[in-house]
Amino acid sequence: MLRQSNRDVIQTYRYLRGAMVALLLLLLLSVSYQAWWESEPSCWLGSISAYYYTPARTIFVGSLFGLGAALIAYKGHTAEEDVLLNFSGFMALVVAMVPTVPDSSCETNGFSQTPAEIAMAVRNNIWSLIVATVIAVVVAASIKAIMAIKKNGAAKKAAGLGIPDTALPAARPGIPVVCISVLCSLVLVLELALFVALPDSFIALSHGIAAATMVIGVIMVMVLSALNVKDRLKGNDDRAKRVKRYQRIYIGLAAALGLLLGLTVVVSLAVSGFDHFILISEVIIIVLFGAYWIVQTYELRNLFEPATPDVPKSDVAKAEAPEAKPPQEIAKAEAPEAKPPQEIAKAEAHEAMTENVVAQ
Repeated sequence: MLRQSNRDVIQTYRYLRGAMVALLLLLLLSVSYQAWWESEPSCWLGSISAYYYTPARTIFVGSLFGLGAALIAYKGHTAEEDVLLNFSGFMALVVAMVPTVPDSSCETNGFSQTPAEIAMAVRNNIWSLIVATVIAVVVAASIKAIMAIKKNGAAKKAAGLGIPDTALPAARPGIPVVCISVLCSLVLVLELALFVALPDSFIALSHGIAAATMVIGVIMVMVLSALNVKDRLKGNDDRAKRVKRYQRIYIGLAAALGLLLGLTVVVSLAVSGFDHFILISEVIIIVLFGAYWIVQTYELRNLFEPATPDVPKSDVAKAEAPEAKPPQEIAKAEAPEAKPPQEIAKAEAHEAMTENVVAQ
């Protein structure tokens, strides 16, 4: 039986996953509405990022901010997955803060900005992001250090009382985690160096770098999810069947993603004047990542619920039915309690004496 506080945490976890899918859907709907109904005639820009310069700007920036924050807040099931989720979430924030080059193929409805205005906004946003990131890292490191000090103090106190320390030593990060962390750190250092030393180059290049690395990060998360299904489903009775089912789904989604992206590349090279390669690729990635996230949400729906064994219906009916008592016990319970003859005589004598007193 779960406590109410635990149920609240589980519900919050589920709503967080659902909100991420809703943000992706919101972004696609806003871009589609702008292209179909707000353009005369209907016109599609070359990328989703280009809709920053349209009335879809608010949803474009807001959905990327919400998605980035959710990816950072979401705890991965493995250390590798957690690093990639944090990195992809951070890159989503950069994509939202640094706009791409304006696309003049469609009417922008007066949402354009001058290069000076863009540079001013980028400086404001990126400096704020850097300071907030430093504060968050310092706070997280401080909390971790305080917890380590408390843990060591408790261990020393237990050792002084002769209580053996049963806590497992902290595991060192594996080679895959180290490699992924180094690659992600290199991208962040490159972005930071461009921002500090070459701000114009940062404005011109950082959006593309952040968008590309964010996409690579979420694709790697999808691959890792397929590889780690077996570990996530430990303790399930039909574990083998479910592992195979979800592995097939995740591998199928990854294969569909690669196939569709490859087909888009072929079409863009074969068809002259095809200038929507980036837009179509982004839509494919968003749709398939959303599908993957929905499937994984369903996979993890009972991850934290206690297992409930199957109980036969006959046992349930027996437990719910009132316990039948023998007729002798029923008659004994309904019959008035019999008193000994001495108590009856004593009671009658007392009653007669009371009547004589009243009569006198």
